[in-house]
Amino acid sequence: MKKINLYIFIFLSLFVFTQCNYKLDEPVPQQSFTTDIALSTPEGVQNAVVGVYGIIAGSALYGESIQMASDLVGASDDFNWRGTFFAQRDLRNKNMVADNGIATATWITAYRAINAANNVIDKINVITNITDRNTARGEVLFLRALCHFDLVRLYAQPWDATGANTGLGVPLMLKANNFEKVSRNSITEVYAQVIQDLQNAEILLPTTNNNKATTFAAKALLARVYLQQGNYTQALTKANEVIQSGSYVLGTDVNTVFDGNNTSEAIFEIQQNSVNNAGQTNSGLATFYSNQTGIGRADMEIRAEHLALYTAGDKRRNDLFYVGTGNKPGEQACGKWKSPVKNYNIIRLAEMYLIRAECNARNNTSIGATALADINTIRNRAGLTNLTTVTLNNILFERRLELCFEGHRLHDLKRLKQNIVILNGTTTVVTTTFTYDSPKAVLPIPLREINVNNNLVQNPGY
Repeated sequence: MKKINLYIFIFLSLFVFTQCNYKLDEPVPQQSFTTDIALSTPEGVQNAVVGVYGIIAGSALYGESIQMASDLVGASDDFNWRGTFFAQRDLRNKNMVADNGIATATWITAYRAINAANNVIDKINVITNITDRNTARGEVLFLRALCHFDLVRLYAQPWDATGANTGLGVPLMLKANNFEKVSRNSITEVYAQVIQDLQNAEILLPTTNNNKATTFAAKALLARVYLQQGNYTQALTKANEVIQSGSYVLGTDVNTVFDGNNTSEAIFEIQQNSVNNAGQTNSGLATFYSNQTGIGRADMEIRAEHLALYTAGDKRRNDLFYVGTGNKPGEQACGKWKSPVKNYNIIRLAEMYLIRAECNARNNTSIGATALADINTIRNRAGLTNLTTVTLNNILFERRLELCFEGHRLHDLKRLKQNIVILNGTTTVVTTTFTYDSPKAVLPIPLREINVNNNLVQNPGY
């Protein structure tokens, strides 16, 4: 155990602790030299894979900012920002500047994770056991795809905003330690690479993998990517494969999905415990969402308008929202992210049911099940009675309720080409509206990157 922890420390030191000084085009020869040594044995490469998981689990990525930045920008009609941090406030208000702290940290850390994955790929043949080698390669391809996908969704215009998808995406980093002055690939190129990485990962990964990425995690993420593109046939195929695998089962109570670790519904989670977590004071999802005694800043106050969406008897209303007793007593809080030491769900089975239902409805098919049956499965788990007919709007509404505050809302609004709304005030509610393709709903390329790399083009408005 000490040896494993030492390797993890080495890789997190290489790829995380130097974060503040890292730029995409800045050479770090010492890092390359040390990496070659650390990746010279099968054990070293295996532990480097663990290191990539460690990077994405941090607060700048899937331990906080990927989900929360999306909600701050896209779900600003569902909650009030009650915190004092300017970076989060500016995201919610769609008033970001080019050196926004969240936009900068997320960009830098995502590319650090991608570079770490590329280092593993470069040294993958050091692993002599073919099964272990395939699994390790599949894992880092999955993680590289995950990062590239969320980068292009956050820092570029949405898929199909202009029709051609030839607009600026984000840089594709496919080689380790490539410190040239990179430029932005097109949106089409980024999506194509994400899909290619996931298709390869799907083949390489096993069906079970000790709570790490599996072939079903790759299929599920592919379903999400295809849905974002409006490729409903492929999204349906992948979601159906995950559901029909029988490897996952909806929890009897939605609350258990977020109160437990590695539940029957979890397809891919960020693993956390009391020692290794995204943060318990000023970072991590629980820090900002939780409003319990001794836990959380309670900065995300759920608005009454969101709570009013749930009909009487919907367990999600009572089980996943509560009146806070912590830093801001009496305010409504979301119970999905109560604990800083519980796992954070990234992909879960309910999303696959919702994707299958939506795609079947759009395609007028019933592959795997009817759209009505899938929506009733989600509703029944929430304690609601069956619908007798279902429309696309019914499905999208259930998706909004089921997946709220998990980082989906912004990307759903963009793919559906619906307005993004800010609600402020209680007695007198002030509404501010932005179009789905507004430059204000796209994060800035970090100013520090623009300043040192004249090949990088900044997003409009910054």
